[in-house]
Amino acid sequence: MKVYISADIEGISGVVNSSHTSPKGHDYNRARTLMTNEVNAAIRGAKAAGAKEILVNDSHGPMTNILIEELEEDASLITGNQKLLGMMEGINESYDAVMFIGYHAKHNTPGVLAHSYYSIVISEIKINGEIVGEFEFNTMLAGHYGVPVVFVSGDNILADQVKKFDSNITALSVKDALSRYTAKCIPPKKVHKLMEENISTALKRKKSSVKPCEIKGEVELEISFFNSGMAEIGLLIPGTRMIEANRLKYNAKDIIEAYKVRGALTTLAASTL
Repeated sequence: MKVYISADIEGISGVVNSSHTSPKGHDYNRARTLMTNEVNAAIRGAKAAGAKEILVNDSHGPMTNILIEELEEDASLITGNQKLLGMMEGINESYDAVMFIGYHAKHNTPGVLAHSYYSIVISEIKINGEIVGEFEFNTMLAGHYGVPVVFVSGDNILADQVKKFDSNITALSVKDALSRYTAKCIPPKKVHKLMEENISTALKRKKSSVKPCEIKGEVELEISFFNSGMAEIGLLIPGTRMIEANRLKYNAKDIIEAYKVRGALTTLAASTL
């Protein structure tokens, strides 16, 4: 069995503000250790379920957060940015299951550090008229390759969003959001035990019951930015059209093209900051 892991940092237990998520933060190195340890627990859970090959993609910010010298030796790591598929770099049809570790809720919902890909650029993303965050969009991308997402970890708000999206996906809440920057957290040692147990069960019992989220055919991508200038520069991409001062629409041939265009529009918008 081959397992793909995409790991973010905002949904890691103990991570609650920018001091943890930014390389400039005074607690960033602590958060890197917390993230690495949760990923290691996920790897151990996957191994217990019979995984023979595990790929981890570092998916937060600079994408160089995971401490490779501390990573379980049975996994490989994709580290660094400039990835065509960003948080899902390396995914393909050869994998049996996908897991998201340390994920967070979509923007404009009451989760800890909730956002959608770039917190100071994107206000809202829609796929075929439905609001999506990173969890949903990345799940659709995995589905393009016929690979199901079987396990997701993060806060309780994300867990609710996962269950609403697909109740067959195992969602582990490692902390309860009390505000955007405050959470009631489960201690890491307990989180690791819960993660190993839940992942092993999810891979053994749910891999066959969770179906890939495949979006067939053309995809309508709609993005709302924080200001009109961010939207205007996006018009440099042929095929984009402005439907409101700060909102663009793009009709992609498939979910892969929509994902790449989202990445390009985000990069262009960020260049105006």
